[in-house]
Amino acid sequence: MTKPSLKLPNTLRFPQEDEVPANSSVMERFRQSKTANIVPGYTLQYKDDNPNNEELNFDFYTEINVDNDKLWDLFISLSHTLPENCSLIFGPIDFEVSYGKYDDKDEILDFLKTYETELTQDTFLNFGIIYHDAEKLIEIFIDESKYIKYWGVDEQNFKRIMSDFGLNEIENLEFIDEYPKVRENLNIHYPNTLGTHELIKVLKEKYL
Repeated sequence: MTKPSLKLPNTLRFPQEDEVPANSSVMERFRQSKTANIVPGYTLQYKDDNPNNEELNFDFYTEINVDNDKLWDLFISLSHTLPENCSLIFGPIDFEVSYGKYDDKDEILDFLKTYETELTQDTFLNFGIIYHDAEKLIEIFIDESKYIKYWGVDEQNFKRIMSDFGLNEIENLEFIDEYPKVRENLNIHYPNTLGTHELIKVLKEKYL
């Protein structure tokens, strides 16, 4: 049986061999990437397994590989696990993210829909939504490499959503950012989109 491959965003790829420094640890990781277990699926870790999480109000944490053409739909499905009000998270890679003021979740998602291409394809941008109070923490975070990190409180509902998308818990699942990768500018593939900092400016003006 052929191992399923993960559909990456058009802006993200593995390097060609001639793009990797020879005789380096990077080259070794490049070679290991050929057999990496980077497939659709998810990991599952429980809060109680890590004493550092004792004061945080989530029950489990998961990382999810999903085909890029399904990323937005999965983000929307997971958003249904958050209350009616939440905060937008966003920021460029290598910088602290910004947390927007709490606002109506559906209005946030409607606004973001305009920028679906930028949000799902721009590999220089992180974004997500979060709800956090004294009793629970629920967060959906889309990493720059366009896989999902999720902190949740309802495991049964989460697994139902995963099943709806044909995603299973995968032992030893790996992610592309564990290996050498090439990020390409969004405008190379999508000329009529906003650049990273242009979109961040829009989001700051709207939510900060």
